[in-house]
Amino acid sequence: MKTLSFIFVFLCIPQFAFAALKIGVWKENITPTLSERSTSCMGGYGLPLTNPRCGITDAHDYLSLRALFMANNDTQFSLIVFDTTGVGDALINDIRQRVSMLTNKVDVDNLVIAATHTHAGLDYQGIWGGIGSEYRSRIIDIAARAVIQAQSTAQGVKIFAAQTHVPVSNRRGWGIVDDSVTTLFFDNRKTDQPIATLVNLSAHPTILDGNNIQYSSDYIDSLRTNIERERGGMVIFVNGILGDAQFSTTERTIEKANEIGKLAANTILESEKAKQRVMGTLNVSTITFTHPVSNTAILQLQQSGALDINLDDKNQISVDLKYVQIGRYTSLLTFPGEALTRLGLPIKYNMRGKYHLFIGLANASYGYFIPSDEFGQIPGRNTEERFSMDKYAGDEIKRVIDSSIK
Repeated sequence: MKTLSFIFVFLCIPQFAFAALKIGVWKENITPTLSERSTSCMGGYGLPLTNPRCGITDAHDYLSLRALFMANNDTQFSLIVFDTTGVGDALINDIRQRVSMLTNKVDVDNLVIAATHTHAGLDYQGIWGGIGSEYRSRIIDIAARAVIQAQSTAQGVKIFAAQTHVPVSNRRGWGIVDDSVTTLFFDNRKTDQPIATLVNLSAHPTILDGNNIQYSSDYIDSLRTNIERERGGMVIFVNGILGDAQFSTTERTIEKANEIGKLAANTILESEKAKQRVMGTLNVSTITFTHPVSNTAILQLQQSGALDINLDDKNQISVDLKYVQIGRYTSLLTFPGEALTRLGLPIKYNMRGKYHLFIGLANASYGYFIPSDEFGQIPGRNTEERFSMDKYAGDEIKRVIDSSIK
């Protein structure tokens, strides 16, 4: 009787649940065609509407869209990641609507759309000139079909997690930064062949500066390529607590971006040697965040139609964050902008389990989220404040998240 009781308890513990978790992945080239390039602009540098990097004709590496579909029992979580600076609200909504038109097999409520934040990609928000209608229509269709393809190829997997560190620094002068890299490795349940690698690293893809006139995913291209070459499968990169995190270098060249990406890739591949099995069921919960926009520059850009954000009649944004758990030891949080270190790290520490993925610029691109006690306090630096919706947005989103994931 004692033996039977033990077996019953064992089977009821979440981390030992063996219901097959399935994942599928898909990748598409979203580099604009020559005709699309003439009506589109590169984003990431300069004040709004003052950026001259429009009509760029050259590409160093192709920009990509990568989709991940994950399902366990009746629960789904899907992720589409664009090589771009950020994704606007209307574009996110149009992609979801397109998915719903094409299939009922993908739960659009649990579909997250994110950006890698490369400053050598196109401007999907409208701040620096935006993208042409032809290109916009095409990427909506590509994104919708990519997540559907990912769902259709889903297969049973074993999941492993690992953590390591890379040499990033805090560009606002603080002595703390999120230098961790958390990686999930997905292997075929039957053959053990690699299917995908999900990499969560916090650092601005800004090795290439504002003088660059070639489309590129920056250091992310080299990171993904080197891992895929050595490990196999597809790499999906998601940025983390990146608001003030960067790789420090005075060399702003493609060669340096490649070098940094390879260094990060090698560090991640080395971490796989100490990987741990992730077991348990998939759970997804929603955290809704609503907050007023007080930054007059942002309000003016939105009212003029230059900035793609949705505001209600009280000038408030509203966005859903997703909190995902796989068993007891792995959790993932999506975040609608760029969290600064002193805001993001305490949130990350409160997440459950051992392995935490904090995905920035997900389901919205609402600029920088800054702790109010840091707002305007860095001498000679106000870039983040100028692109922040409100002084107290950071404090409020942390309060909402902390109360939801306790």
